[in-house]
Amino acid sequence: SGNSVSAFALLRLYHLSQKQNFLDVATKIMESQAQMAAENPFGFGYLLNTISLFIQKPVEITIINTENSEICKSLLLRYLPNSMMVMIQDKEQLDGLAKFPFFAGKLFEEKTSVFICKDFTCSLPLHTLDEINSSL
Repeated sequence: SGNSVSAFALLRLYHLSQKQNFLDVATKIMESQAQMAAENPFGFGYLLNTISLFIQKPVEITIINTENSEICKSLLLRYLPNSMMVMIQDKEQLDGLAKFPFFAGKLFEEKTSVFICKDFTCSLPLHTLDEINSSL
């Protein structure tokens, strides 16, 4: 439903921006529908996915410099249901997003760097598939 999609989008926006109002509205939507979703889970699949994302907290994956197509393709093809993935292609794009906490402290390097974050704690830059796979 529209409410479920809105809650999901607002929850993701909260994780990217850390703006409390996004989380507040998403929480109100989830709370208002939770009882009905518990009574009829087949009718509230999207809302239940949103609640799951809210409870489990997403794995946040940032790919900076998409030059290494092998790393990008590997992450895009991988099934990561409770994750948020953002791809930054160039330094200007990263500079434009630097005002958001999700991107704070991340630098653009000459090679593809991947940051894997959980609960707003990020890994060091990862540069190989082995490093990335072991962190996921």
